[in-house]
Amino acid sequence: MPSLKDYNKKLASLRNMHKMTKTMKMVSATKFHRALEAQVRLAPYAAQLQRLLRRFADAPQTGLHPLCVRRLPARRVLLVIVSSNRGLCGSFNHALHRLADRWLEEHKDRYETLAVVSCSRKATAFLRGRASLRASREELTASPAMASAAQLADELMRWFLDGAYDEVHLAYNHFVNAMTRQPRREVLLPAADLPAEEPAEGEFAPAQYLFEPPAAQLRDVLIPRAVRFKLFSVLLENAVGEHGARMTAMDNATKNTERLMDEFTLLRNRARQAGITRELIEIVTGAEALKG
Repeated sequence: MPSLKDYNKKLASLRNMHKMTKTMKMVSATKFHRALEAQVRLAPYAAQLQRLLRRFADAPQTGLHPLCVRRLPARRVLLVIVSSNRGLCGSFNHALHRLADRWLEEHKDRYETLAVVSCSRKATAFLRGRASLRASREELTASPAMASAAQLADELMRWFLDGAYDEVHLAYNHFVNAMTRQPRREVLLPAADLPAEEPAEGEFAPAQYLFEPPAAQLRDVLIPRAVRFKLFSVLLENAVGEHGARMTAMDNATKNTERLMDEFTLLRNRARQAGITRELIEIVTGAEALKG
């Protein structure tokens, strides 16, 4: 049976752990709200860019951009995995890595080349020995920035246009709320064909636009910008999901620590009471022996 000293050591360790998990929860909450605000500020730009691209798709003189050309059958595929650099965030990394690993296993015989770009230290460690690693960009997920995302996006577009890969896929955690993420895999390149904007009920059909500069020149600007923005929004969504997952995990750890502290405090008090009772019995027994 543990002694009173053992219980005191355990309680001291639990108190230190409680302080650590509570502090990490507060830090993650601050980072979560900051990243969420950045994502909210990004939403109007995303809506306007999508609306502009859809209106732009109505123009017959635009033609098809090289980044939108599909190559059938696709033989060379690149998968970009976006997860986190650090752990202690529940199943945030595990669920995504399991999705990526299952997809790689199912399609390894379908494609001639199947390579991976890792955007986190956890993904790099997970993929070691499982897939061909083309590049590692672990610095991107630490603090997502448009400039860094654009640099990687430009590299991906160059590989696609050079014919090194026929398709580029994205694997990431779609943010739902602080407690829920959905692992996803989407095709980044070739860029999806944008549907024409459908008029709402009672509205006139969208008008044809005259472009200045020419539509083809605008197309060459908008399509790459949409690809860069998509990658940046995924990195930002990953950051929001990571901090939300870590905040939830640390909240659960804090509650579990408090529960263990209560249990060990009760056990320590019982051990102390048992020690006092044993000493009283020894005193009474000794006194009775002296009387006899």
